[in-house]
Amino acid sequence: MATAEVLRFSPFGPGSSLRSYSANRATSPLRAIEREMLRSTLNSQYIRRVQMLELLLEETKELSRFAQNWDSYGATPPSSESIGAAIEFLVSGSGADFLPVRTLPSAEGGVALRFLAGDKRALVEFLNTGTVEVMLYDEAGTLSPATEGLQDPFEIMNAVYAHLTR
Repeated sequence: MATAEVLRFSPFGPGSSLRSYSANRATSPLRAIEREMLRSTLNSQYIRRVQMLELLLEETKELSRFAQNWDSYGATPPSSESIGAAIEFLVSGSGADFLPVRTLPSAEGGVALRFLAGDKRALVEFLNTGTVEVMLYDEAGTLSPATEGLQDPFEIMNAVYAHLTR
């Protein structure tokens, strides 16, 4: 193909260049729409929640790197089972309007998910023993009614949500 034919079929048009195309594009109505879409995407609560979930999942997976005595008080590192249970809990609750603010190793051996809302606090621990401990309290340390025996993820989510929103 001759040079003239290549220029004739150029996306920038005959006699145009990438530089003039870019200058015209910046002021085009489509560029304004692109900027508005980007702005609305950045302000999307859904996208923020998905990003937060991804961060929490990565934090939880990183807990597998902890070694024995990670806290210098003899704590055992989270087992792959407790990490898996925490990940399953996070994924199954991802449709809810709340997510933990942090995922941490538990001093009792396992994974702890920490929730905050106003002056309310909740801690859900997936222990290496296979049990789940739920603690609901406020800033002053006042515990909510007993949550012993909660093992079903949906019951746990409901209890945590009810505590954080009342």
